[in-house]
Amino acid sequence: MRNSFKNEITASLWLLLKHFFVFLFFIEVFRTVFIVYYWDKLQVASEPLRESLLIYYNAISLDIATASILIVIPWLFITLNSLFKFSFLQPLLYLYTTLVITLSSFIYIAELGIYNEWEEKPTFKIFTYLKHPDEIIASNPIIYTVILTLILMVVLAFFFKIIKKIYVKERPYIRKGNFKAFLVMFLFMPWIIFLGARGGYKEIPISQSSVYFSTHKVYNDAAISTVYNFIHSITENQSIIDGINKYKFEYDEDTKQKILKELMAMNSECVSKRILNTNKPNVVLVMWESLAGDFIREKEYQKVVPNLMEMSKEGILFTNAYSSATLSHEGLPSVLSGWPAIAGTYVTNLPAKFYKFPFLTQSLKANGYETMFLFGGQLRYGNLTSYMYGNGFDIIEENSDIEMSSDKEGVLGYHDGYMLEYLKEKTSKLKEPFFSSTFTLSSHSPYDQPMEDVFEWGGSDRGYINSVHYTDKSVGEFIKSAKKESWYKNTLFIFVADHSHHTPKAWSRSDRKWHNVPMFFFGDVIKEEYRGKNIDTIVSQRDIAATLLSQLNISHEKFDWSRDLFCEEYKESAYIMVKNGFGLVTKEGSLSYDLMDNRVLYEEGNVTGLKLKGHIYMEKLLQTYLDY
Repeated sequence: MRNSFKNEITASLWLLLKHFFVFLFFIEVFRTVFIVYYWDKLQVASEPLRESLLIYYNAISLDIATASILIVIPWLFITLNSLFKFSFLQPLLYLYTTLVITLSSFIYIAELGIYNEWEEKPTFKIFTYLKHPDEIIASNPIIYTVILTLILMVVLAFFFKIIKKIYVKERPYIRKGNFKAFLVMFLFMPWIIFLGARGGYKEIPISQSSVYFSTHKVYNDAAISTVYNFIHSITENQSIIDGINKYKFEYDEDTKQKILKELMAMNSECVSKRILNTNKPNVVLVMWESLAGDFIREKEYQKVVPNLMEMSKEGILFTNAYSSATLSHEGLPSVLSGWPAIAGTYVTNLPAKFYKFPFLTQSLKANGYETMFLFGGQLRYGNLTSYMYGNGFDIIEENSDIEMSSDKEGVLGYHDGYMLEYLKEKTSKLKEPFFSSTFTLSSHSPYDQPMEDVFEWGGSDRGYINSVHYTDKSVGEFIKSAKKESWYKNTLFIFVADHSHHTPKAWSRSDRKWHNVPMFFFGDVIKEEYRGKNIDTIVSQRDIAATLLSQLNISHEKFDWSRDLFCEEYKESAYIMVKNGFGLVTKEGSLSYDLMDNRVLYEEGNVTGLKLKGHIYMEKLLQTYLDY
């Protein structure tokens, strides 16, 4: 009996392991083909051979995750077989493996064919082009079509031979079913596969971002598992996979254009108030994790952020600013690209699309700014690493790139106090003018900031409230320390939340007050007459890009969704993404509306015409994204 169990487990695990390594090897073979095929593009690096080897090193975690996902079906078949002994197990596994290898090969060949023109990984979007194969063939030189066909045939023949060896020459162990073996395979193997698929025990699961290591896009693209990226593009973008604009509706085009002119960017040449006393200041941007507007709106809450409130006496505090949505990977593109969040998808999920966004960083770099982004945690959540690299920062550092003692680190990464001090030190080494930015993390759960609680109120939100106080304390210390630096007097500091957070006020997420966030401009470069102003104009975090560029006399015409707050033509409004629809905040009233279920989620004041305006805005926003 013991030998039967041992033999069954050994045979089952060995068969599953062979599937895993076949898929892993398959991924590496096509990665090598990509590197050889596009060796000319890899010459952008100063040491292409060294950096090409780093592709394999950085890619392995995502490759393991991909192979782990692909062996889920074989695990199920082999596990059931350990108990029931199917006579058709072998042909079933053979069929599955052959199909996976064949379909994946076509995806890889498609990547080789399109990358030269698109410079992007294949996603669900490729199905649209496969509807017209004659156009694909016609647009590709015949010699390349021949080469790609030969690569496909050689790789498939090679792997078909390997698969045949597994199933024909090395038949799986077959005797009577063994219940103990079944239990082991059923109860324990899923955890191993799950850990492999999610990238281990780390707090944040693996994503395409996990493999990013280079400042050159082509190297990062080569490191991303093509199969994983393709599967991810389908599972995470169901709402846009068919390329159909679900918000599209028939209406008078003149009215649509009139409304869009009101809600979208104004003419970049509009007359704008100058709030700065210099045209080329340094810029330090601090994106503050989960900072609710209640902290500047409510007297009791203001005690939690004394430094921010004290600094507001010397800067410009926007008290009626709104975040684009509710998550970091929705908020950061809103700030850095002026791009609103879209219901039903995350714009950071598809590099093929967000690489076409405008980037504040690139506009500044084109005008002589050295650029840097620091984060004390890991950016792979929401595929943010990919997006941040897309910005084109000269320097990007996250947790794994920063050397600090472990006592300065919490569950999510280095605490804000240490990171803001590190930001000051790194900023002091930059060449002026510079754009230095960071994203805080201490006010994100589990709120393990390195200080005792100061506030006893808040109920279940007490941890969050004290974490905000810690970050505020850290910000105060950062500014005090920065004032001693030579670059301080010529620097504009911008503080803005990535999104809001639940507080004891318990606003609904459809309520505009939930989305209200602090937005604050600070520094000696602000003209005296603007210092200490609290501006209650309705604005959005996405307006930072156009506003900043305008103040620096840099064109912001590419930022179609960002508006210059100091432009005389500015019309007060803020768009918010809510489930299946939009929220629109105006001076007259506010409305949150679910366009799919056709129902009001929240309304306040005069909402006449807001449903039409929001619907038109959503239609345009999604269509623009689909067209990328």
